[in-house]
Amino acid sequence: MLYLLFAIPISIADLSQRKIPNIYLQIYAYYVGAFLLVNGLPSAQFMLVVILTLGLFSIFGVGVGDCKLLALIVLMVEISNLQEFEQLLIAILLTSLIDIMLRWGYSKVFPRTIAMAPAIFLGTSLYLATAGS
Repeated sequence: MLYLLFAIPISIADLSQRKIPNIYLQIYAYYVGAFLLVNGLPSAQFMLVVILTLGLFSIFGVGVGDCKLLALIVLMVEISNLQEFEQLLIAILLTSLIDIMLRWGYSKVFPRTIAMAPAIFLGTSLYLATAGS
């Protein structure tokens, strides 16, 4: 899928600087916007749940760039119901947990922060690989 083309520069920027530059997200948003013109928007109720979930993530310390990236991925993947959204979030959070455990095991110090962009892209790939469609 073409979204993996964006995974490399966004993940490298997040790993090196611990933030995702807005220029990458803007370019990605243009791609997602063109995609939405062809396929249409999800329902308003679903988008409200996504916005509230990402707001909750932001309150608990997930970076704003990571939330914006996750919102763009949710729009692009064409998730149609809450169960699919939950499965995507579980895949991303499990990938993040594996990243934390590997960093903790390697350095013997619990990481205070992680770069979530690689986990978001790997978790999305995992979700897409196991999705029924």
